[in-house]
Amino acid sequence: MFNPLKMAGDLKNMEKMLKPALEKFMKESGFVKQAELQKLESRVKELEKEIQDLKS
Repeated sequence: MFNPLKMAGDLKNMEKMLKPALEKFMKESGFVKQAELQKLESRVKELEKEIQDLKS
């Protein structure tokens, strides 16, 4: 007999197993989170401004 509660539990367990593997794959393949990218872009802009100020 079909038990939706058991199926939900199985899905949760599958998610727990797959999530670390997916995160590792994304990290190694070059994917980045938007928030991380924005932080890095703002840091680059700050450094560019500092370099520009030093040249002046």
